[in-house]
Amino acid sequence: MAHTHDSGYKLLFSNPAFIRDLLLGFVPHEWVRQLDFATLEPLNGHYVSEDMRQRHEDMVWRVRLRGDWLHIYLLLEFQSTPDRFMVLRLLSYIGLFWQQLEKQGQLTDDKRLPPVLPLVLYNGEQEWPYPTELAALCHPPPKDLRSFQPQDYLLIDESRYEEEQLAGQRNLVATLMRLEHARDVQSLQAIIEELLTWLRLDDQTALRRNLAQWIVRLIRRRVPRGEVPELTDLLEVNTMLARRDIDWGAKWKQQGREEGQAALLLRQLSKRFGPLPEWAVQRVARAGGQRIGQWAEAIFDAQDLEELLGTADDGA
Repeated sequence: MAHTHDSGYKLLFSNPAFIRDLLLGFVPHEWVRQLDFATLEPLNGHYVSEDMRQRHEDMVWRVRLRGDWLHIYLLLEFQSTPDRFMVLRLLSYIGLFWQQLEKQGQLTDDKRLPPVLPLVLYNGEQEWPYPTELAALCHPPPKDLRSFQPQDYLLIDESRYEEEQLAGQRNLVATLMRLEHARDVQSLQAIIEELLTWLRLDDQTALRRNLAQWIVRLIRRRVPRGEVPELTDLLEVNTMLARRDIDWGAKWKQQGREEGQAALLLRQLSKRFGPLPEWAVQRVARAGGQRIGQWAEAIFDAQDLEELLGTADDGA
């Protein structure tokens, strides 16, 4: 339930095919069509400072745009609660990144800093409630000062995409979102079968393996522990889900029902009390269906989150 950093996501987005599909499918600008995706490459550790290398959820790629390098600063954000000051964090990271490029002489041919696309891929339960512009965080400046203010970043919030928007796209990132949102085992199998028809080439072996490992982790979040073996092949995952001696549907349905109850309660809490602190989200994530039902009944009588969630005695 809780979307903390997922190393499986990091592994998938270490593949240039995912970066390509992320840009083509979710960055709605014409210049994306002019990128030379054959030149996509991740930047090694020596391009960034030690502090940035320790930020394991950050990824930096570069790609040629009309002969020049465009750098993509991709922040994979899996925290449960949105960060109001995300734009401030990104400005700090990009400033450090540019400093490092300048020190190492990694400038454009005309000795300028290369352009950077700051992009946040958010995978939390709540819809991102904050604006992406730095100006929204700052006290309004005088009119003549506005043009000197730093700008914003591009947010891709997975919770805002419906199945109808994503289905039918031959896009790995759209398919990843569909897998996350799959409501039952049959839907999951159908998506895996689509992937099997796309990813048949020998040079896609590593990508198939990474996807299979990530889907296994997804299934383990949906069914009781200990029942899903380690698999590294998409066909093996699909075959496992098709086994008739295991009622995957019932297991998935029970877990999905509890997750749905928790997600609904989180939305109700957000409307009642505003953006939720991390402790509240984690408390709901660890609670069982009975406790969630009790909280849902008491939500409108409680004066604050501490009164509603802070008196639970079940260790949730």
